[in-house]
Amino acid sequence: VDLCLRFLSAADASILIEGAQEYAERHGINTAALKTTMRALLLFFKGAARKHLTQALVKDDILRFGLEEDVGSLVAQQWHKHLLVLSRSIADQSLAVNELEEMDWRFGVTSASSELNQVGRTFLELRLQVGGAAGQRHTKSMELTLPQFYSLLQEMEKAKASMDFLT
Repeated sequence: VDLCLRFLSAADASILIEGAQEYAERHGINTAALKTTMRALLLFFKGAARKHLTQALVKDDILRFGLEEDVGSLVAQQWHKHLLVLSRSIADQSLAVNELEEMDWRFGVTSASSELNQVGRTFLELRLQVGGAAGQRHTKSMELTLPQFYSLLQEMEKAKASMDFLT
């Protein structure tokens, strides 16, 4: 459990590979069976991180899988121990992939259209310059209705609150 959580926190494959081999040798476990178990744990912990599960919820899930109470407590303790680092690592990984460098927007009103109900419709044209890996820049453009814009704004405020909480 600790090995999987350390791997997810650091995203360094060598931690997982070397740790799994060492663990299998030390405990006399079949490496293929250990890999299957580790894949399941990684999948479980990634889902738990995405859903921001608490220590108690992780323990409940482990117990629902049919594991014993002491195993559930141990897994939940390890989860709690690694949660902050894991959350920061996931946020850093997702933000490092596409960093927002510049944003431009303008409001507009449709003045003419072949569809009568579209005339007078308010929209927001949004242009994002995103920096990817290796210094590449991409421009993403989109047109949003006002309800879509307010929904996007609400999601961005939630993301900012989460980021402020984690830092």
